[in-house]
Amino acid sequence: MALGPRLEVNQTQRLSMTPQLRQAISLLQMSNVELFDHIAEEVEKNPLLELVEPETLHDDFVATPRGNTELAPIHSTVSSGNFEDFDPLANIVDEKTLRDMLREQILLSDRNPARAACALVLVDELDEHGWLTAPLFEIADRLGVPQAAIEEALETLQACDPVGIGARDLRECLEIQLKDADNFTDVMQVLTANLDALAINDLPKLETLAKVPHAELDDAIKALRQLNPKPAAHFDNGIVQVAIPDVTVGPSAVGGWSVELNTDALPKALVNEQYFSEVAKDGSEASEYVTECRANARFLVKAMDQRAKTILRVATVIVRHQNRFFDEGINGLRPLTLATVAKELDIHESTVSRVTSGKYLYCLRGTFELRFFFVQGIGRNDGGNDIAAPVVREKIRKLVAEEQPGKVLSDEKIAKMLQEDGVDVARRTVAKYREAMGIPSSSQRRRKTFNFGLR
Repeated sequence: MALGPRLEVNQTQRLSMTPQLRQAISLLQMSNVELFDHIAEEVEKNPLLELVEPETLHDDFVATPRGNTELAPIHSTVSSGNFEDFDPLANIVDEKTLRDMLREQILLSDRNPARAACALVLVDELDEHGWLTAPLFEIADRLGVPQAAIEEALETLQACDPVGIGARDLRECLEIQLKDADNFTDVMQVLTANLDALAINDLPKLETLAKVPHAELDDAIKALRQLNPKPAAHFDNGIVQVAIPDVTVGPSAVGGWSVELNTDALPKALVNEQYFSEVAKDGSEASEYVTECRANARFLVKAMDQRAKTILRVATVIVRHQNRFFDEGINGLRPLTLATVAKELDIHESTVSRVTSGKYLYCLRGTFELRFFFVQGIGRNDGGNDIAAPVVREKIRKLVAEEQPGKVLSDEKIAKMLQEDGVDVARRTVAKYREAMGIPSSSQRRRKTFNFGLR
């Protein structure tokens, strides 16, 4: 065959990420306050775009730092005052918060975009002490990534200042600080591994384990007590940020529950068609510019409308699956995954993930983030439907709370009691959930807790 240049026509199909598509995806992930800021920026660049501020906002919906694995609801009441003068930007302060500082450190230190993105998510999971109380497997399941990716992201977070940030328990918090100070000696390893013995001041046992004289052990204990068990204690975590519900749920007139968009809280944008007509009619160079501006403005308005419709569709499916929760509370939760909602709406799982991140639902039981309703399922040994993991954790919490001082329940005993109740759960699963909720082991519950200033 002779070699030489030639022309060929090939037909291929590919998806291109246009600037408009990127904008639509980013809008979907924004909260209402972030969306307001974004539109305000677009208004400054586009003379045909006009911003209509939200007229009414519910004043008492607030978001507080999450401190437990259940993504606790934000209890609130709705007042009926006039909120026309409400400014959604009034809660933004110039002083950097701890979370702002951590985000900056992560973005500067980690060159791996995927790992940095996961680490930024972990920042929002920290409690008021600076601890990471949510189990890694739950965060991984929520984000749809392997647990190993979250573990790598946690290393990035724990490398940030203040030292000890991102620890999952007291032992890890102390060990991070000791390693940073190059003081994680054999004696310190014994002390951090036996905090229960330290709690009851069992010095003979500690001396035997550490194999050091009493004086050296005493110095090590004094050094350990100088560490900070609450890395976030010196930062102001009490700033209340507005968490305006995107949807409201209430009893329907025909039974069941109705889901409605909180349109009063949605920022609105308008396209000034009259101004476009005046500028474009003369056919000058400015007409080309305003034509492009009108196209961009129309796309933004359309993307905002699509965002609102998608939020409502996703919230409606969530409420339909979790309708018992609104009657019974936590015990009414059912297993639900992103894939289930995505399949029912014929959209991608990543779209559901973006819609439920930072979006809130208000009902008579309080205000909840939409992702609160996505829970893992645990099988039953009696042939019934799977039971939601938060329900199992609540059962474990209740069993521990009701145990008698002289009859502390072991993980094995709790597992057997749950199995008798129809829950197919193993001892290691009970231990995992117990640790995730911050409940000490049975042996630790028999002893007095060592006071590191956490109470």
